[in-house]
Amino acid sequence: MSVKRKISVRKILQLFVTIVVTCCCVIAMVSASRIEDNKTLKRIAIHIKNDKKYHFIEQQEIMDLAITQQQIDISHTPVSKLDINAMERLIMADPWVANAQVYIDNDCVLQMNITQRIPVVRIFDKSSRTYYLDTTMSIMPVSNNYIYYTTVVTNVPDINNDSASWALRKDIISMVRTIQADSFWSAQVSQVIIDSPGMYELVPVLGDQRIIFGDASGIKEKLNNLFVFYKNVLNRIGWDKYEILDLRFRGQVVASPSLPYKGPVDKAVVNMNWINSIVETEARNDAMDSVKTADSKGNQATAKDAKKTNPGKKPVLASPVKKNKINPASGKNLKTINKKKPQKTTKQKTANNKKNTDNKKQATKKVQNKKDQ
Repeated sequence: MSVKRKISVRKILQLFVTIVVTCCCVIAMVSASRIEDNKTLKRIAIHIKNDKKYHFIEQQEIMDLAITQQQIDISHTPVSKLDINAMERLIMADPWVANAQVYIDNDCVLQMNITQRIPVVRIFDKSSRTYYLDTTMSIMPVSNNYIYYTTVVTNVPDINNDSASWALRKDIISMVRTIQADSFWSAQVSQVIIDSPGMYELVPVLGDQRIIFGDASGIKEKLNNLFVFYKNVLNRIGWDKYEILDLRFRGQVVASPSLPYKGPVDKAVVNMNWINSIVETEARNDAMDSVKTADSKGNQATAKDAKKTNPGKKPVLASPVKKNKINPASGKNLKTINKKKPQKTTKQKTANNKKNTDNKKQATKKVQNKKDQ
Protein backbone atom coordinates (compact mmCIF):
# COMPACT_ATOMS: atom_id res chain seq x y z
CA MET A 1 0.00 0.00 0.00
CA SER A 2 1.39 3.35 -0.93
CA VAL A 3 1.33 6.12 1.65
CA LYS A 4 -0.08 9.43 0.44
CA ARG A 5 1.94 12.51 1.39
CA LYS A 6 0.14 15.55 2.59
CA ILE A 7 1.03 18.84 0.87
CA SER A 8 1.65 21.60 3.38
CA VAL A 9 0.06 24.82 2.31
CA ARG A 10 2.17 26.72 4.80
CA LYS A 11 5.42 25.66 3.19
CA ILE A 12 4.12 26.55 -0.23
CA LEU A 13 3.24 30.02 0.94
CA GLN A 14 6.68 30.53 2.53
CA LEU A 15 8.42 29.49 -0.68
CA PHE A 16 6.24 31.78 -2.75
CA VAL A 17 6.90 34.76 -0.49
CA THR A 18 10.63 34.10 -0.57
CA ILE A 19 10.72 34.03 -4.35
CA VAL A 20 8.68 37.19 -4.62
CA VAL A 21 10.88 39.09 -2.15
CA THR A 22 14.05 37.94 -3.86
CA CYS A 23 12.77 39.06 -7.22
CA CYS A 24 11.76 42.41 -5.83
CA CYS A 25 15.19 42.95 -4.34
CA VAL A 26 16.91 42.06 -7.59
CA ILE A 27 14.64 44.36 -9.54
CA ALA A 28 15.21 47.16 -7.07
CA MET A 29 18.96 46.76 -7.22
CA VAL A 30 19.01 46.67 -11.02
CA SER A 31 16.82 49.71 -11.26
CA ALA A 32 18.89 51.55 -8.69
CA SER A 33 22.09 50.79 -10.52
CA ARG A 34 20.55 51.94 -13.77
CA ILE A 35 19.47 55.15 -12.16
CA GLU A 36 22.96 55.74 -10.73
CA ASP A 37 24.56 54.97 -14.02
CA ASN A 38 22.41 57.49 -15.78
CA LYS A 39 23.37 60.23 -13.36
CA THR A 40 25.96 62.85 -14.31
CA LEU A 41 28.77 64.33 -12.25
CA LYS A 42 27.97 67.23 -10.03
CA ARG A 43 31.54 68.52 -9.80
CA ILE A 44 35.22 67.51 -9.80
CA ALA A 45 37.39 67.81 -6.70
CA ILE A 46 41.18 67.79 -7.24
CA HIS A 47 43.46 67.51 -4.19
CA ILE A 48 47.24 67.86 -4.69
CA LYS A 49 49.37 66.83 -1.75
CA ASN A 50 52.23 69.17 -0.68
CA ASP A 51 51.11 71.76 -3.24
CA LYS A 52 52.12 74.65 -0.96
CA LYS A 53 55.82 73.74 -1.01
CA TYR A 54 56.12 72.25 -4.51
CA HIS A 55 54.48 73.63 -7.64
CA PHE A 56 55.53 71.21 -10.35
CA ILE A 57 51.91 70.52 -11.29
CA GLU A 58 48.74 72.55 -10.84
CA GLN A 59 45.05 71.67 -10.64
CA GLN A 60 44.35 73.07 -14.08
CA GLU A 61 46.99 70.79 -15.60
CA ILE A 62 45.33 67.74 -14.00
CA MET A 63 41.94 68.92 -15.28
CA ASP A 64 43.26 69.33 -18.81
CA LEU A 65 45.07 65.99 -18.71
CA ALA A 66 42.17 63.86 -17.41
CA ILE A 67 39.06 65.66 -18.69
CA THR A 68 39.67 68.28 -21.36
CA GLN A 69 42.10 66.33 -23.54
CA GLN A 70 39.78 63.27 -23.40
CA GLN A 71 36.86 65.45 -24.58
CA ILE A 72 34.62 64.50 -21.67
CA ASP A 73 31.48 66.59 -21.17
CA ILE A 74 30.88 66.53 -17.45
CA SER A 75 27.33 67.88 -17.54
CA HIS A 76 26.06 65.36 -20.14
CA THR A 77 28.26 62.29 -19.79
CA PRO A 78 26.73 59.63 -17.49
CA VAL A 79 28.81 58.16 -14.72
CA SER A 80 28.70 54.69 -16.23
CA LYS A 81 30.62 55.84 -19.29
CA LEU A 82 33.54 57.35 -17.34
CA ASP A 83 36.70 55.25 -17.43
CA ILE A 84 38.24 55.82 -14.00
CA ASN A 85 41.21 53.52 -14.58
CA ALA A 86 42.16 55.32 -17.78
CA MET A 87 42.12 58.63 -15.91
CA GLU A 88 44.51 57.25 -13.30
CA ARG A 89 46.90 55.97 -15.96
CA LEU A 90 46.96 59.35 -17.72
CA ILE A 91 47.70 61.21 -14.50
CA MET A 92 50.37 58.72 -13.43
CA ALA A 93 52.11 59.21 -16.78
CA ASP A 94 52.94 62.78 -15.77
CA PRO A 95 56.67 62.92 -14.80
CA TRP A 96 56.01 65.06 -11.71
CA VAL A 97 53.26 62.81 -10.24
CA ALA A 98 54.22 60.13 -7.73
CA ASN A 99 50.75 58.67 -7.09
CA ALA A 100 47.14 59.24 -8.24
CA GLN A 101 43.78 57.95 -6.98
CA VAL A 102 40.54 58.66 -8.91
CA TYR A 103 37.02 57.61 -7.77
CA ILE A 104 33.39 58.75 -7.64
CA ASP A 105 31.74 59.13 -4.26
CA ASN A 106 28.05 58.79 -3.32
CA ASP A 107 27.38 62.43 -4.05
CA CYS A 108 28.44 62.01 -7.69
CA VAL A 109 31.64 63.98 -7.15
CA LEU A 110 34.74 62.91 -9.05
CA GLN A 111 37.56 62.82 -6.49
CA MET A 112 41.21 63.07 -7.66
CA ASN A 113 43.96 62.73 -5.05
CA ILE A 114 47.40 63.56 -6.50
CA THR A 115 50.82 63.24 -4.80
CA GLN A 116 53.76 65.16 -6.28
CA ARG A 117 57.30 63.82 -6.52
CA ILE A 118 59.74 65.44 -4.07
CA PRO A 119 63.12 66.50 -5.51
CA VAL A 120 66.21 66.09 -3.30
CA VAL A 121 69.14 67.30 -5.43
CA ARG A 122 69.70 69.12 -8.73
CA ILE A 123 72.11 67.32 -11.06
CA PHE A 124 74.31 68.79 -13.82
CA ASP A 125 76.09 65.98 -15.64
CA LYS A 126 79.08 65.98 -18.00
CA SER A 127 76.78 65.92 -21.04
CA SER A 128 75.34 69.36 -20.09
CA ARG A 129 72.03 67.81 -19.03
CA THR A 130 70.21 68.83 -15.87
CA TYR A 131 67.53 67.03 -13.85
CA TYR A 132 66.50 66.18 -10.28
CA LEU A 133 66.81 63.06 -8.18
CA ASP A 134 63.73 62.45 -6.01
CA THR A 135 63.33 60.58 -2.73
CA THR A 136 63.24 57.24 -4.57
CA MET A 137 66.57 58.06 -6.34
CA SER A 138 64.70 58.22 -9.66
CA ILE A 139 65.38 60.81 -12.34
CA MET A 140 62.93 63.67 -12.32
CA PRO A 141 62.86 66.22 -15.18
CA VAL A 142 63.08 69.98 -14.73
CA SER A 143 59.87 71.95 -15.13
CA ASN A 144 59.63 74.89 -17.53
CA ASN A 145 57.16 76.69 -15.29
CA TYR A 146 58.70 76.19 -11.86
CA ILE A 147 62.23 76.05 -10.42
CA TYR A 148 62.85 74.33 -7.10
CA TYR A 149 66.00 75.57 -5.34
CA THR A 150 68.00 72.80 -3.71
CA THR A 151 71.58 71.57 -3.36
CA VAL A 152 73.43 71.39 -6.69
CA VAL A 153 75.83 68.61 -7.72
CA THR A 154 77.91 69.24 -10.86
CA ASN A 155 80.27 67.27 -13.11
CA VAL A 156 78.21 64.09 -12.55
CA PRO A 157 78.94 61.12 -14.86
CA ASP A 158 76.14 59.87 -17.06
CA ILE A 159 73.64 57.96 -14.91
CA ASN A 160 72.24 54.71 -16.29
CA ASN A 161 70.32 51.80 -14.78
CA ASP A 162 73.37 49.72 -13.92
CA SER A 163 74.66 48.92 -10.43
CA ALA A 164 77.44 51.55 -10.53
CA SER A 165 74.95 54.31 -11.37
CA TRP A 166 72.62 53.25 -8.55
CA ALA A 167 75.58 53.28 -6.11
CA LEU A 168 76.46 56.79 -7.28
CA ARG A 169 72.86 57.90 -6.78
CA LYS A 170 72.87 56.50 -3.27
CA ASP A 171 76.09 58.35 -2.33
CA ILE A 172 74.81 61.64 -3.74
CA ILE A 173 71.46 61.37 -1.94
CA SER A 174 73.08 60.45 1.40
CA MET A 175 75.55 63.34 1.21
CA VAL A 176 72.93 65.90 0.20
CA ARG A 177 70.48 64.76 2.87
CA THR A 178 73.18 65.05 5.56
CA ILE A 179 73.98 68.58 4.40
CA GLN A 180 70.31 69.60 4.26
CA ALA A 181 69.60 68.16 7.72
CA ASP A 182 71.93 70.74 9.32
CA SER A 183 70.90 74.40 9.15
CA PHE A 184 74.52 75.66 9.09
CA TRP A 185 75.72 73.38 6.29
CA SER A 186 72.59 73.84 4.21
CA ALA A 187 73.36 77.58 4.21
CA GLN A 188 77.17 77.22 3.87
CA VAL A 189 77.43 74.63 1.08
CA SER A 190 76.28 76.00 -2.27
CA GLN A 191 77.56 73.29 -4.58
CA VAL A 192 79.05 69.79 -4.63
CA ILE A 193 81.52 68.87 -7.39
CA ILE A 194 82.47 65.33 -8.40
CA ASP A 195 86.19 65.47 -9.30
CA SER A 196 86.50 61.79 -10.12
CA PRO A 197 84.30 58.74 -9.49
CA GLY A 198 83.74 58.60 -5.75
CA MET A 199 85.65 61.84 -4.96
CA TYR A 200 83.71 64.94 -3.95
CA GLU A 201 84.54 68.61 -3.44
CA LEU A 202 82.48 71.24 -1.60
CA VAL A 203 82.05 74.86 -2.70
CA PRO A 204 81.33 77.11 0.33
CA VAL A 205 79.28 80.28 0.41
CA LEU A 206 81.52 82.01 2.98
CA GLY A 207 85.20 81.88 2.03
CA ASP A 208 87.13 81.02 -1.13
CA GLN A 209 88.60 77.75 0.08
CA ARG A 210 88.64 74.60 -1.99
CA ILE A 211 87.23 71.90 0.32
CA ILE A 212 88.35 68.41 -0.72
CA PHE A 213 85.79 66.07 0.83
CA GLY A 214 86.94 62.69 -0.48
CA ASP A 215 84.51 59.79 -0.76
CA ALA A 216 81.02 59.57 0.75
CA SER A 217 82.11 57.68 3.87
CA GLY A 218 82.03 59.33 7.30
CA ILE A 219 80.07 62.35 6.10
CA LYS A 220 79.01 63.59 9.55
CA GLU A 221 82.49 63.15 11.04
CA LYS A 222 84.13 65.12 8.22
CA LEU A 223 81.61 67.96 8.52
CA ASN A 224 82.10 68.08 12.29
CA ASN A 225 85.90 68.33 11.87
CA LEU A 226 85.46 71.16 9.38
CA PHE A 227 83.09 72.99 11.73
CA VAL A 228 85.64 72.78 14.57
CA PHE A 229 88.32 74.13 12.20
CA TYR A 230 86.05 77.02 11.27
CA LYS A 231 85.37 77.83 14.90
CA ASN A 232 88.87 77.50 16.39
CA VAL A 233 91.14 78.53 13.50
CA LEU A 234 89.49 80.63 10.80
CA ASN A 235 87.57 82.79 13.26
CA ARG A 236 90.90 83.83 14.83
CA ILE A 237 93.30 84.30 11.91
CA GLY A 238 90.82 85.14 9.13
CA TRP A 239 88.88 83.32 6.42
CA ASP A 240 91.31 84.20 3.61
CA LYS A 241 94.49 82.65 5.01
CA TYR A 242 93.99 79.14 3.60
CA GLU A 243 93.32 78.09 0.05
CA ILE A 244 92.76 74.31 0.35
CA LEU A 245 91.06 72.37 3.16
CA ASP A 246 91.47 68.58 2.90
CA LEU A 247 88.99 66.41 4.84
CA ARG A 248 90.09 63.02 3.52
CA PHE A 249 92.18 62.18 6.58
CA ARG A 250 90.45 60.73 9.60
CA GLY A 251 90.10 63.01 12.61
CA GLN A 252 91.91 66.01 11.08
CA VAL A 253 91.77 68.84 8.58
CA VAL A 254 94.85 69.48 6.42
CA ALA A 255 94.99 73.18 5.45
CA SER A 256 97.24 74.69 2.76
CA PRO A 257 97.88 78.46 3.12
CA SER A 258 97.26 80.82 0.28
CA LEU A 259 100.30 82.54 -1.26
CA PRO A 260 101.62 85.14 -0.54
CA TYR A 261 100.93 84.65 3.15
CA LYS A 262 101.78 87.24 5.83
CA GLY A 263 102.20 85.82 9.29
CA PRO A 264 100.99 87.47 12.48
CA VAL A 265 102.66 90.84 13.18
CA ASP A 266 104.25 91.60 16.57
CA LYS A 267 102.98 95.04 17.57
CA ALA A 268 105.85 95.65 20.03
CA VAL A 269 108.47 95.14 17.31
CA VAL A 270 106.57 97.42 14.95
CA ASN A 271 106.45 100.19 17.58
CA MET A 272 110.20 99.89 18.28
CA ASN A 273 111.02 100.17 14.58
CA TRP A 274 108.86 103.24 14.33
CA ILE A 275 110.65 104.91 17.29
CA ASN A 276 114.08 104.07 15.86
CA SER A 277 113.17 105.63 12.54
CA ILE A 278 112.11 108.86 14.29
CA VAL A 279 115.40 109.01 16.25
CA GLU A 280 117.45 108.50 13.10
CA THR A 281 115.67 111.25 11.18
CA GLU A 282 116.14 113.69 14.07
CA ALA A 283 119.87 112.91 14.26
CA ARG A 284 120.24 113.53 10.52
CA ASN A 285 118.45 116.88 10.80
CA ASP A 286 120.70 117.96 13.71
CA ALA A 287 123.84 117.07 11.74
CA MET A 288 122.65 119.07 8.71
CA ASP A 289 121.87 122.10 10.93
CA SER A 290 125.32 122.01 12.55
CA VAL A 291 127.03 121.92 9.16
CA LYS A 292 124.97 124.88 7.94
CA THR A 293 125.79 126.96 11.08
CA ALA A 294 129.52 126.19 10.75
CA ASP A 295 129.52 127.31 7.11
CA SER A 296 127.68 130.55 7.91
CA LYS A 297 130.09 131.41 10.76
CA GLY A 298 133.12 130.86 8.48
CA ASN A 299 131.69 133.18 5.83
CA GLN A 300 131.00 135.89 8.41
CA ALA A 301 134.58 135.68 9.76
CA THR A 302 136.12 136.10 6.28
CA ALA A 303 133.86 139.06 5.59
CA LYS A 304 134.96 140.82 8.80
CA ASP A 305 138.67 140.30 8.00
CA ALA A 306 138.16 141.72 4.53
CA LYS A 307 136.47 144.84 5.93
CA LYS A 308 139.37 145.42 8.34
CA THR A 309 142.08 145.21 5.66
CA ASN A 310 140.20 147.15 2.95
CA PRO A 311 137.58 149.31 4.61
CA GLY A 312 135.81 150.75 1.55
CA LYS A 313 135.74 147.67 -0.59
CA LYS A 314 133.43 144.75 -0.51
CA PRO A 315 134.97 141.35 0.17
CA VAL A 316 135.56 139.37 -2.94
CA LEU A 317 135.00 135.65 -2.66
CA ALA A 318 137.35 133.39 -4.53
CA SER A 319 135.70 131.68 -7.43
CA PRO A 320 136.77 128.31 -8.68
CA VAL A 321 139.27 128.43 -11.52
CA LYS A 322 137.80 127.17 -14.70
CA LYS A 323 140.12 124.99 -16.73
CA ASN A 324 140.16 125.29 -20.45
CA LYS A 325 139.03 122.30 -22.35
CA ILE A 326 141.81 120.70 -24.44
CA ASN A 327 141.28 118.77 -27.61
CA PRO A 328 142.89 115.33 -27.12
CA ALA A 329 143.77 115.09 -30.82
CA SER A 330 145.49 118.48 -31.38
CA GLY A 331 146.35 119.48 -27.84
CA LYS A 332 144.93 123.00 -28.38
CA ASN A 333 142.31 124.80 -26.35
CA LEU A 334 138.77 124.43 -27.52
CA LYS A 335 136.92 127.62 -28.40
CA THR A 336 134.16 128.53 -26.05
CA ILE A 337 131.16 130.39 -27.14
CA ASN A 338 130.91 133.66 -25.17
CA LYS A 339 127.52 135.14 -24.81
CA LYS A 340 127.39 138.83 -25.62
CA LYS A 341 126.26 140.99 -22.74
CA PRO A 342 123.49 143.40 -23.50
CA GLN A 343 124.73 147.03 -23.79
CA LYS A 344 123.47 149.46 -21.17
CA THR A 345 121.64 152.64 -22.10
CA THR A 346 122.76 156.16 -21.02
CA LYS A 347 120.01 156.40 -18.42
CA GLN A 348 121.10 153.14 -16.80
CA LYS A 349 124.73 154.29 -16.78
CA THR A 350 123.91 157.62 -15.05
CA ALA A 351 121.77 155.81 -12.45
CA ASN A 352 124.56 153.37 -11.69
CA ASN A 353 127.12 156.19 -11.33
CA LYS A 354 124.89 157.97 -8.81
CA LYS A 355 124.53 154.79 -6.77
CA ASN A 356 128.29 154.25 -6.76
CA THR A 357 129.00 157.79 -5.57
CA ASP A 358 126.41 157.53 -2.81
CA ASN A 359 127.89 154.22 -1.65
CA LYS A 360 131.39 155.71 -1.57
CA LYS A 361 130.24 158.71 0.50
CA GLN A 362 128.53 156.43 3.02
CA ALA A 363 131.63 154.25 3.30
CA THR A 364 133.93 157.26 3.92
CA LYS A 365 131.58 158.56 6.63
CA LYS A 366 131.63 155.21 8.42
CA VAL A 367 135.47 155.10 8.29
CA GLN A 368 135.77 158.65 9.71
CA ASN A 369 133.35 157.81 12.52
CA LYS A 370 135.42 154.78 13.48
CA LYS A 371 138.66 156.88 13.51
CA ASP A 372 137.08 159.52 15.71
CA GLN A 373 136.01 156.88 18.17
